[in-house]
Amino acid sequence: MSSPRKSPDLEIRTVGEEVLVHHPSTQKVHILNRTAGQILQMCNGETTQEQIVSAICTETGADKDAVTRDVAAMVEEFQKLGLVGA
Repeated sequence: MSSPRKSPDLEIRTVGEEVLVHHPSTQKVHILNRTAGQILQMCNGETTQEQIVSAICTETGADKDAVTRDVAAMVEEFQKLGLVGA
C-alpha cells in the first residue's frame, strides 16, 4: 500500500504519551504509543509510506531501514485491526 488511508469513522484522542483510538464499527479501543499514533494520523490516503518513514526519521533520527520495516509492519497491523483500509 503506497498511501494508506485510516478509516474515516475513527475517534482519535491523545492522552499524555498515549493515543487512544476508538473504532465505533467494532466498538474497540486501541491504545497506541505516540509514534504509532503519528503513523496512524499520517495515513490520510495522500501521504506515502516513504513520506511517513522520512517524517519519523527526521523527528527521531532513527535508522531509515529500521523505520521502513517498522512502518510497514505497523500499517499491516492497522489493516488487520480495521484501522486502515486495504
